[in-house]
Amino acid sequence: MFALAFMFAGMLIGFLLRKTVLPGLVSRLLLPIICALLFAMGVLIGANPMVMDNLHTLGLHGLVLALATTAASALCVALICRLFPDRARDTGAKK
Repeated sequence: MFALAFMFAGMLIGFLLRKTVLPGLVSRLLLPIICALLFAMGVLIGANPMVMDNLHTLGLHGLVLALATTAASALCVALICRLFPDRARDTGAKK
């Protein structure tokens, strides 16, 4: 709830200050801030011995999840193309 309050406060401040120099400044600072956050998260994960000891299991679970979601998406597209063949032909998609 605390994070949502910060997000909405940022949205309100951004809305109120949208015609000032603030949006340009924020857009220039956004990428370095995100990189710093990702670096800090990587340091914390790398320092956690439990995560590092189970990295092979976590990687395998991530791979299975990625392959399953990709296969499910392809299956859904194939099913939709079979259910609506006229629409697939109109958009240029192959059956």
